[in-house]
Amino acid sequence: MNRFESVTQTMTGFNRMMDFRLVGWEPDLSKTFATITPDMLNSQGIVHGGVYCAFLDFTCGMAGVYHAEGEEPRTCMTLSLTTNFVASTGTGALHGTGRRIGGGRSIFYVESEIRDDENRLLATSLGTFKYTRTKDKT
Repeated sequence: MNRFESVTQTMTGFNRMMDFRLVGWEPDLSKTFATITPDMLNSQGIVHGGVYCAFLDFTCGMAGVYHAEGEEPRTCMTLSLTTNFVASTGTGALHGTGRRIGGGRSIFYVESEIRDDENRLLATSLGTFKYTRTKDKT
């Protein structure tokens, strides 16, 4: 199992159900991916705004909880997420980038964006997150 598969195993059921994927990860940076499915579309045939919000939230959180190989995994919870909807799409994939832009021992801040397969900007966000303790899953 590679590192990204290992991290994916600890993701919540919702993120797994949505098939949000971590495809790049380093300190203060995450790259994410999701294939658009018919279930993600609204009545107008475009990706539902809630999907954008959830994907941005996932992307932001992963940027803030990076840990090196062998380090204790970190978790977080969202305190605030401001989203800006820029453009719509109904096909292809969502490509996310999250950048941790500040914070301290317990709170951190991340900006993120979603682009489509043609690199068009679809949405942006700015989030505030709190580090949480990893729960024992035994």
